[in-house]
Amino acid sequence: MIKILSENLVNQIAAGEVVERPASVVKELMDNSLDSYADTITVEIKDGGRTLIKVSDNGSGMSPEDLEMSLMRHATSKISDESDLWKIGTMGFRGEALASIASVSKMSIKSRTAESVGGHEIHVEGGDKKQMNEIGMSQGTTVEVMDLFFNTPARQKYLKNESTEFSKISETFNAVALAHPKMSFKLIHNGKVVTELPRVTDFLSRIGDVFGKATSDAMLPIFYGGSEFQIEGYIGKPLLSRSSAKHQYFFVNGRPIQHFLLANTIKSAYHSMLMEHKKPVFAVNIKIDPSLIDVNVHPRKIEIRFEDQNTLVRVMYGAVKKALEGASLIPKGFSESRRYMSDGLPTKEAAGNSFGSVASFGGGYGGGFGGGSSMSSPAARSVSTQDAMDFSAALLEERAPAGIASEVRSFSMRPVLQVSNSYIVAEAEDGLILIDQHAAHERVRFEELMAEYDAQEKSKQPLLVPAQLELSVDEAEMLKEHGEIFSGLGFEIENFGGNTFLIQAVPSCLVKEEIDEVIKGVLDDLADEKKPSNMQGHIEEILTYMSCRSAIKFGQKLNLPEMEALIKQMDGLERPYTCPHGRPTMVALTMDELGKMFGRK
Repeated sequence: MIKILSENLVNQIAAGEVVERPASVVKELMDNSLDSYADTITVEIKDGGRTLIKVSDNGSGMSPEDLEMSLMRHATSKISDESDLWKIGTMGFRGEALASIASVSKMSIKSRTAESVGGHEIHVEGGDKKQMNEIGMSQGTTVEVMDLFFNTPARQKYLKNESTEFSKISETFNAVALAHPKMSFKLIHNGKVVTELPRVTDFLSRIGDVFGKATSDAMLPIFYGGSEFQIEGYIGKPLLSRSSAKHQYFFVNGRPIQHFLLANTIKSAYHSMLMEHKKPVFAVNIKIDPSLIDVNVHPRKIEIRFEDQNTLVRVMYGAVKKALEGASLIPKGFSESRRYMSDGLPTKEAAGNSFGSVASFGGGYGGGFGGGSSMSSPAARSVSTQDAMDFSAALLEERAPAGIASEVRSFSMRPVLQVSNSYIVAEAEDGLILIDQHAAHERVRFEELMAEYDAQEKSKQPLLVPAQLELSVDEAEMLKEHGEIFSGLGFEIENFGGNTFLIQAVPSCLVKEEIDEVIKGVLDDLADEKKPSNMQGHIEEILTYMSCRSAIKFGQKLNLPEMEALIKQMDGLERPYTCPHGRPTMVALTMDELGKMFGRK
């Protein structure tokens, strides 16, 4: 038999969506404090939020009438008609959080406005209101939530242990505090002050207060100022990357959100600087006209729809890429000397290439190290210390604006031996450099291929017998739509009818057996909605694959002239310290570190 549910049961059902765990309560209560124009918020927790969640603020407070009405479902001061849903400028707007929380806890709310002589307090237990009392208190509101889920034991059973629940609360607290650096915050657990954040004037200072100065010192600023939205924030240098996404923050008009597409967009801008399992650290503010977003798409308001998402993705990618290209990213352990220039970066010819033109490894992309015939003779390449190579890395964007000082770091090294036909040991000014020969040559090949692509100098090989490629309907449409990506890389592809295609030519470094895997892999990426739809990213993915296939192999024997030639090819690369997959190409052991290993320091 169909019947109308009781108000309290309706609230408990709503609580299942809004109140997932103690951290959800903290978020809702902090949102209310933000909407009350508070500039100080204190959060007090006991037992990971099981027995007490207390949020106090110095905001505008509530009158006795508003205090009583605040516990009614869908009662709010933040919107009044349907049109307000499309221009939401507050953290909350549904008017259901307090009613939902009160239905599954024992709650008290104390509040006082600036105009009131005193404050008022109301108690609620499991959704049932108790009496309201007059109390003495300063302006603001304090909400206490006790014994969360006391009347829904099934929900209580699924709570994790105290440390896990408090960790989630701390993450929520930090996200709100990061979004509002000009406010002060305090977090207390079991009577102990865990975090105390005074108000600061800038975003980077708040990042340093929350995560430590070492983190804020390794952050790079990003900025975009447009008419419809603005982006401001900080991204971490590649070495700051983490194994989880815990240190990734997006804020839209001060609201912490999750957005997988934007997160993947930022990671794609780090292409070749991060290993696959690593995630960049960032905290990014997006300011946008509220009418251009839809906040009302998730029960806990942690997701947002953007009206012009494609433009935002493109702009975000460009802003992050620009910040990374304009940064000095020399890994720890490499000795460095500095000189400053006021007219942009030096040319690669001026970067200290003491060997003249780059030597070829056997000629062509697939060429091996067959005896080093294309190298200079060993006699012409003395490996004495006096002839150590000057290895300069121009780490700033080549087209840096004139007048901005550009920093060039240099260090010297010479190859000494090869270990396991895989690693090169080189002597440097201040210790040893260990080079992964495959990763290093991958980086060389990647930047060569990128330069060829940018210059439209495609190197391709016709196939004597065209390769036939069978695709699904969706894949075929995707290939037709994005054919310029493949043609720009040296593929010649013709539609043979329906979903069948003929491959007439491929990039020189690919073999016929790899064609199917490469093309379908790119089409899968294009179809993945969680990956940014940007051509540059897809091109780099293809060139990464091609550079891997054409690089010298792990386990391939090299002689000293060949090792010298590889190091010489790395001279002047934009990003010599990581391969296109983000793995390090070299690591340094300084004399100090060696001395410590042998007990001399």
